[in-house]
Amino acid sequence: MRIAIFLLILSVIIGFAYGYSCPKPCYGNMCCSTSPDHKYYLTDFCGSTSACGPKPSCSGKLYFTADSQRFGCGKHLNLCRGKKCVKAKVYDAGPAEWVEKDAGKMIIDASPTICHELTGGSSCGWSDRFEITATVTSLTDSRPLGPFNVTEEEMAQLFIDHEIAMAQCEAEKTCNGFDLE
Repeated sequence: MRIAIFLLILSVIIGFAYGYSCPKPCYGNMCCSTSPDHKYYLTDFCGSTSACGPKPSCSGKLYFTADSQRFGCGKHLNLCRGKKCVKAKVYDAGPAEWVEKDAGKMIIDASPTICHELTGGSSCGWSDRFEITATVTSLTDSRPLGPFNVTEEEMAQLFIDHEIAMAQCEAEKTCNGFDLE
């Protein structure tokens, strides 16, 4: 019985460790690929530098993310958990590919404010497994940064807008690590 439990635990650990592989590694230690199903784990960060210019303050209600290698600096993302969403701006690169490999899934690294808005918690780590949906906003989206709610129809439109916005940034070579080619 003990051996069976040990083998079960070992297989789960191995599954997590080897279940995820980045389709498009970039910059030596990050992943430039976007999730085909738009699903990511949510983590939070508050760094001392920024890949996209001045670092935003971590005090107050600020809505920012990393992942510039995927979506491009300055792009706006809609991050949703259920029907609750937050519009945020991409300010930094990351996380490291090894973090996503350990998590077994791609990650959106976001401000502590976003973590709180979407989970109610004070911190988000990959081991919490807070799954969110991330989409790039439409170029005509005038919604301010911050929280909002969506209906099923509005969520469907977010996916359509994402595909259009990603096609444009790929054509302009400003996302998905295209600047590396």
